[in-house]
Amino acid sequence: MTRIIAITGGSGAGKSVIARALGVRLAAPVIAEDDYYRCASTFSDFDPLTHNFDAPEAKEHDLLAAHLALAKAGAGFDKPLYDLQTHRRRPESESIPAANTLIVEGLHLLVSPGLRPLFDLKVYIEADEAVRLARRMLRDTETRARAPHTIAAQFFANVRPMHDIHVAPQRALADLVVHSAFDSGPDHAQANAEKIAARLSQ
Repeated sequence: MTRIIAITGGSGAGKSVIARALGVRLAAPVIAEDDYYRCASTFSDFDPLTHNFDAPEAKEHDLLAAHLALAKAGAGFDKPLYDLQTHRRRPESESIPAANTLIVEGLHLLVSPGLRPLFDLKVYIEADEAVRLARRMLRDTETRARAPHTIAAQFFANVRPMHDIHVAPQRALADLVVHSAFDSGPDHAQANAEKIAARLSQ
C-alpha cells in the first residue's frame, strides 16, 4: 500500500520547494494540488482578476481524492495539468506511476474531510505573512506574468482572508509543523525534508 504525505501551508510558505526536496530524498513522485484547479471554461463569468483562487471550492477535490485512492491501492493515475497563466487545464495529462510513497503539496489538503483520511503523514509549513507575500510577489511576476499591483490586490482581497479562514486552521490537524524562515534556501529545504523523513520512520 502506498503511503501518501500531505504538505500544506500558506501561499508562499515554501511547500513546493520542501516537497521537491523530500521527493528527491525518498525517490517519490510529487504532485501539486494546483493542477486540480477547476478550469476557467467551467465558469460562465470567469474573471481572473476577481476569481477567488484561494477558496477550497476553486479546486476539484473529488477528483484529487479519487486519484489518491487509486494511489493508496497501489495503482497509477493520469493527473490533470493546469496552466496558471491561462487558468485552463491543458489537453494533455501527466501519468503518475504506482510508487511506495507519494507526496502531495497544496493550500487546502487538510480542509476536505474526503482528503484527510488518505494521508499517512500531514505536514504544515509555517511562514510569516510578510515572507509569504514577498515570495508570492517574486514568483507571480517572474513566472506567471502578473503585475505587482494585481498581486497585492489579490493578496489582501482573497489570499489573506482565505488563509485565516481555511489555511491556518490546518496547522492544528497536522502531524508535524515545520518553519520556513525569510532566508530559507536549498539547505533549509533539505533540513526540513530530513525532519519529515525522520518522522516517517518513527
